[in-house]
Amino acid sequence: MKNTVICSFIGDDKTGIVELLAKTISDCSGNWLESSMSKLAGHFAGIVRIDIDEDKVETLRSALDNLAKSGLSIQLALPDKVTDAEAGAVSSAKHDIQLNIVGNDRPGIVYEVSQALVAAKINVVNMQTHLSSAPMSGDSLFHSTMSLTHDNEQDLDALDLQLEKIAERLSIEIDLEVQEP
Repeated sequence: MKNTVICSFIGDDKTGIVELLAKTISDCSGNWLESSMSKLAGHFAGIVRIDIDEDKVETLRSALDNLAKSGLSIQLALPDKVTDAEAGAVSSAKHDIQLNIVGNDRPGIVYEVSQALVAAKINVVNMQTHLSSAPMSGDSLFHSTMSLTHDNEQDLDALDLQLEKIAERLSIEIDLEVQEP
């Protein structure tokens, strides 16, 4: 029987980290399914979903633990048994809403927006953020793109109104785009 293993890692950014992880997973007969990785402040971090035979999970765990010698800090999570159909459903989850944020960087933007999302029972399934320089002033601009899902019963108009209030209070732009089925 196959198991799903989630591997998160972080280490100093250097050439070969992805190859090292891929080789380790392959050597243990694991299958690299999905991942998200990024360089942040001189570090390289990511998360990988691996499919592996149940009897090889401990071998994979041990091999990944040995990567600490190369400077990687690794954590593994073994979700409850996930069938192939469930794993496919999770990875192909419908992203009903796209949320984009742009504005002068300041503490609390993600916190305030995420509070509004939780109150509306909106789930964040993907989130990317980055900073850039404003064209004229050179000040830091915060950018965020989020893919969200929701139940059809939720009042998205109320969420949109709440996000407008946050945008006005923080002097940022928030764009909520609902994808029609």
